[in-house]
Amino acid sequence: MKFLENVLSDKPFIWAHRNITMDESGFTSFHAHPGLEFLYVEQGAGHILIDKRIMPIKAETLYIFQPYQLHRVHAAASETQPYIRNVLVVDPYVFEPYLAPFPDLRSYFGKLWKEDLPSQAFDVGEMKSLYHLFHEEFKGEADARSIENVAVTLLCLIRFARNASPESKDAAWHKPVLRKTGLAEQAMTWLESHFQEDFHLPDLAAQLHVSPFYLSRIFKQDTGNTIQEYVMARRLREACILLQNTDYSMTYIAERVGFTSSSYFIHTFKKHVGITPLQYRKQGRHM
Repeated sequence: MKFLENVLSDKPFIWAHRNITMDESGFTSFHAHPGLEFLYVEQGAGHILIDKRIMPIKAETLYIFQPYQLHRVHAAASETQPYIRNVLVVDPYVFEPYLAPFPDLRSYFGKLWKEDLPSQAFDVGEMKSLYHLFHEEFKGEADARSIENVAVTLLCLIRFARNASPESKDAAWHKPVLRKTGLAEQAMTWLESHFQEDFHLPDLAAQLHVSPFYLSRIFKQDTGNTIQEYVMARRLREACILLQNTDYSMTYIAERVGFTSSSYFIHTFKKHVGITPLQYRKQGRHM
């Protein structure tokens, strides 16, 4: 399970227009990447996991994934009911200056980029024409013209998201409402506070008052991954954040995120991310 995708590499954005999935295995594993992702679903059903939240996939909805945010898309696709989506992933550092003439939208872009969002699904309505227009303008090279086209499209997406967000509506429409969480979400909530510790499935099952077998079965059924795979992905995501933003040693990072030794951490990181932690740190600082 390779969980970290360096989808941007040396490019400031990635664009995918009307990707269509028609097979029943229309899902990805837990993963994260350094860009800010805008996923617009034209058609489809299923669910999306963002960190420890589970959200339904709905048509004409815009989903936003923040940099290094663990997420997974599980689409219930078939030949008669395909999963159709448009994806734009941007390097926020490259595109933020383009928003300078629009202070309100730039401020909301910063919120989408850096703040804890109460919701990451936006009911924006029909947007196929916007995406088609952008696709016609984009010729495949990350030159000045295409970057400007992306910046214009990004402005539109930010505006759509802001207008569909709870902040733009009357307070009576977005009073906090407690919702019932499923077993998988409860497990992910518990793991969020305990992933750095030695993980023992019976301990988690006891906290949730279910058997380890039942918990494992439901988690796999709801997420497509095992609990152990989720714990590993969460640890590696935390390690990536520390590698990018601190000068901590490999030994300290390994211990802090839950690995038993630095050698095991380095081996596991390279296996799942594709490069060593040190290479990842150096690569990130030269982006």
